Amino acid sequence: MNKPFTQPQNQSKVGILVIFTSSFYKILRAVLISFAYFLFSSNSKAKLYILLGFGIVGLLSLIYSFFYYKKFKFHIDYKQKEFVLQKGVFSTEYINIPFDKIQQVYFKRSIIQRIINVYEVAIDTAGSSQKEVTIKALSKEKAEDLRSILMDLAAEENLEEVEYEVETVNDSAINPNFTKKQKVEWKHQLGILDLLKLGLTSNYLRGIWLIFIFFSTIMNELSQLKIENPYIDQGVEYLDKNYTSSSAIIFVLLMAVVLTFIAGIVISTIEIFIKYFNLTLTQTTSSLDLEMGLKTNTRTSLKPRRVQLLRLSTNPIQKRLNLYEAEVSLASSSDEIQGKKGKIRIPGLAKEKLQKIKEFLFNKADETSEAIKPHHFLIFRRVMLSLIPLAIAFIPVVIFSWYEWKIILPFIFIYIGLSFVLNKMYYQSISIEFTESFIIKKHGIWNQETEILELFKLQSVTVKQPLWFKKRKVYNLEFHTAGGDLSFPLVREEVLKNLNYSFYKIETSTKAWM
Repeated sequence: MNKPFTQPQNQSKVGILVIFTSSFYKILRAVLISFAYFLFSSNSKAKLYILLGFGIVGLLSLIYSFFYYKKFKFHIDYKQKEFVLQKGVFSTEYINIPFDKIQQVYFKRSIIQRIINVYEVAIDTAGSSQKEVTIKALSKEKAEDLRSILMDLAAEENLEEVEYEVETVNDSAINPNFTKKQKVEWKHQLGILDLLKLGLTSNYLRGIWLIFIFFSTIMNELSQLKIENPYIDQGVEYLDKNYTSSSAIIFVLLMAVVLTFIAGIVISTIEIFIKYFNLTLTQTTSSLDLEMGLKTNTRTSLKPRRVQLLRLSTNPIQKRLNLYEAEVSLASSSDEIQGKKGKIRIPGLAKEKLQKIKEFLFNKADETSEAIKPHHFLIFRRVMLSLIPLAIAFIPVVIFSWYEWKIILPFIFIYIGLSFVLNKMYYQSISIEFTESFIIKKHGIWNQETEILELFKLQSVTVKQPLWFKKRKVYNLEFHTAGGDLSFPLVREEVLKNLNYSFYKIETSTKAWM
């Protein structure tokens, strides 16, 4: 009996549509300036040429999509123990992924893919700076079979990891119609009300920043095209006529700040709805299965041996609502870590569900030890750094005499006072613990975070001592893992003895770190 996927094969035929929409969308983003001109220009002849250009680009994209589909082939080489993918229109590219390098295989579905009922299979590898390998369009049956076979073959190549996590290779590597049903331990799902709570209690500044970026981009495009916007001129003229006194100007500014803040909350809420819509987290006997997303629906499976770092966070409002967030860092290359490709966020968790995740990932009870604080010099250092923006802003004020001391001095004192208070609160919140099995870091004023690293997954430790730290005998620590780094500032010299135990755990552990 032939094993599945041994012969090179194409994607589903409807994949041509997926490739076309993806390539055409990228081209439209690249020619955004032409699209802005099409919207705001009153020149009908120019609009006709732009439409004609879009039509030609669309036709070329369709032709390109057809040839890309024909040249895109994949298969499994059981003899060489690798997954092989061939792609490229003008030049052919071959990608060979050994089974033991496969980190995870998961599904992604855009709105177009859901409409035409196909699945995108993404193969993520550890230790590679490349993006994950994706197959844009497969039927549900083929996608499920390919994912099951690749994950089983990857597990088979890493049988030495059984000591840490028992995994059996079932018959689906031979017969794709056979799958071992995993027992569901518990399930967590975000409802509409939960998403609304998350939207109203997080990411305010991100929404405001998105508004600023959007309008700045539009204004920049219009200025480059030298298109006059009559609405801005009319608005400025209206304000000049109706708001001439200082109190009226202050009122307008306050209203603008309030409306921008409200708009930021609305945008953040919409973004959370799109990203985490229908989030479902299911714990089975061997994995945490996560599915979420409205615009792009993602399905992935998390296993304890692949988790390098666990970050837990909340803020005072979310804490009262019993909402916590877990961020899981998976093993990735350094380039992927910088791009946060290997990080998966799971928001809206109740405290009891958070505890279940910790127990499943670590298979240990909570451990605590004496909390170690950084040197108090950290407060002075952070306060001095926070005063740099004030000094930079103050230079032109002094040079050009744009000041009245009666107005400016109170703001300066308030800024310095807030800087000291906030940095002292940060100092009080930050600590690190070295337990029998973990390194645990806690920090944060508003967003309170706990970072947990298992000692046997620690790859190396960097100890830094700048010249100006030597007199105080303090050091900066940085703990390196395959899923990112955990840093801690200004520890005293006597704390370094804890590192000896960490090195001992690294050298003596026989558990697989990924």
